[in-house]
Amino acid sequence: METDLISRLEEAAERFVIPLRMNEGLDEQALLQLQEKIDHCGTAWREATHVPKRAALILAELHPAIEACAWLYEENMRQRIQEAGLMVSESVTAALD
Repeated sequence: METDLISRLEEAAERFVIPLRMNEGLDEQALLQLQEKIDHCGTAWREATHVPKRAALILAELHPAIEACAWLYEENMRQRIQEAGLMVSESVTAALD
């Protein structure tokens, strides 16, 4: 089960970040799905003594990756992407708090 949860998190992260990196724009639906997967991970690991290493790496890299992608875009879109990055970061913090 844990491997499936991490795989779904990784897939959701890729569905959101890769189009940003490829200059295809912000996918709001992919953002919502990513936040949902982060929430699922938080629920699953709430009582755990640790977060699996692979998941921790994915979660730790999300905000910097999104922020880096934001600089590929013009002002208004850049701001929206940066706000999305902050939302993702807040979701990670809430899930692991």
